[in-house]
Amino acid sequence: MPEHSQGRTRQSAIGRDLSQSLLALLRSLSQQPCHHADYLLQTLGKALQALLGQLDIDVPEGDPRFSHPGWQATMPQRILQLWYAWQQPLNAWLNGLEMAEHERAQLSWLLEQVAAAVAPSNSLLNPEVLDAARQSRGHSLCRGAHNLWTDLASGRPFAQPNLDTRHLLGRDIACSPGQVIARHAEFELLCYQPLTDRVHNTPLLIVPPPINRFYLLDLTPDTSLIRHALQQGLQVYLISWRNPNPSHCNWGLGRYVSASQRALSECLQHSASPQATLTGVCSGGLIAALLCAWQQAAGRPSQLNALSLLVTPLDTRLQTDLMRLSGPATRQRLRQRVWRDGYLDARSSGALFGWMRPEQLVWIPAVTRYGLGRELKDCPVSTWGHDHTRLPAQLVEDLLDLFNRDPLGQPGSLQLNGEAIDLSAVTLPSWHLAARRDHIVPWQNTYPGTRLGGEKVFNLCHSGHIQGLLCPPGHPRAHFQHGQVTCASADAWLATAEAQQGSWWLAWTGWLKRYSGGLISAPTHADGGNGPAPGQYVQQQ
Repeated sequence: MPEHSQGRTRQSAIGRDLSQSLLALLRSLSQQPCHHADYLLQTLGKALQALLGQLDIDVPEGDPRFSHPGWQATMPQRILQLWYAWQQPLNAWLNGLEMAEHERAQLSWLLEQVAAAVAPSNSLLNPEVLDAARQSRGHSLCRGAHNLWTDLASGRPFAQPNLDTRHLLGRDIACSPGQVIARHAEFELLCYQPLTDRVHNTPLLIVPPPINRFYLLDLTPDTSLIRHALQQGLQVYLISWRNPNPSHCNWGLGRYVSASQRALSECLQHSASPQATLTGVCSGGLIAALLCAWQQAAGRPSQLNALSLLVTPLDTRLQTDLMRLSGPATRQRLRQRVWRDGYLDARSSGALFGWMRPEQLVWIPAVTRYGLGRELKDCPVSTWGHDHTRLPAQLVEDLLDLFNRDPLGQPGSLQLNGEAIDLSAVTLPSWHLAARRDHIVPWQNTYPGTRLGGEKVFNLCHSGHIQGLLCPPGHPRAHFQHGQVTCASADAWLATAEAQQGSWWLAWTGWLKRYSGGLISAPTHADGGNGPAPGQYVQQQ
């Protein structure tokens, strides 16, 4: 295994993280017998109440697993209560165990997985499955068995829709008109055709995450953030990252920041503008923020006059199930695997995100496809969600280093392309978006606080990581909170934030236009010989 810019991986063998947590649980059986006996007695008591129909438990409102009217019948209701019964005293039992916090967190994740897996909706006790089998005379179960066999044979990690030609790139999704104006080893640079007669003379460059395809930002004409920016008179350029192969194993954060610098220079040259505004999304936001800090440290002439970061973790101490689960041994095995293969494969990255929300992303699709024998709906978001990409080994290594050390909170502790990175030295005005129900990047981790310099505006929408980005004007339930960043604490900001009705898209483009210069006649972008948007790289498998 080669040496890496972000430090060497340990070569010593480390025990399996989850196994160590289970061993700690076994040790607690002899050390805390009364604690376990108390939980067992509570659980048996509640189970007996459930079987007798005396346990008063309300099914969470809106849980699609139990929306079928059949769950209101006496026997299914008791089965449902029995499933809830053993989970009720679980938190108190778990918090009372004498073990390390990371072991407790891993056990908590495991128990959540078990609870989701053994939900009665996943069995033949599901009234909806029984109704479908009865009405189809068993054909639904036969179709489900065939679907399961097909998926196992094809190596799919989860039940997935059959992605056919209903949503084609460039026709149905990622269809905003534009041209590929440059193509390099790491990326294609897309320039979109203006949709207004006059445009602001300062262009916008968007840096999407390399972890997935960019077209979540240009999903359909009605849900395209890119099209919205064009309709507001902004000149939009976008980086489309290449799907790496083993020969690109050494592409790390330094390489992606350098590539973004090259894209910025070409954007400025193409638009004949001395400056641009920069927007980064998720891990692309990390790259954008690092580019700003690198330019500041290198003493480069300012090519940027504003920065916006969408669901970007400036504090990389992520307290998510995935991060709590991945202890030293798990991360060591991941490093060994990606350096052996040269990348983190698309299937593994997709599975990681799927198991973060198993009840929604794993079991509901499984019941639909295998229990009901139905095809899953192939919507544009589903097409994007199953279109995973690989990650170069060095980028995985560098991201693990960020999650482990949180160097962005320690000025000068991260060296990037020969410069010591200090985000607090960045003085650009910045606009930030977080999502309150984000299970990938908790909203508090996106709060800039004192980590980033300059004047900062923070916005908190009330959706998740993906749906929070898909919030076009006119969305009936859209609302968000808005306010200047004047304190270090995210909770203190929330206490004084102003509630806003409607989509955050208008607030974002309104803020961007303040830094996008005067209006000029919209240019016409000719074919530069690299073909139309969305380009070739987004279609690479």
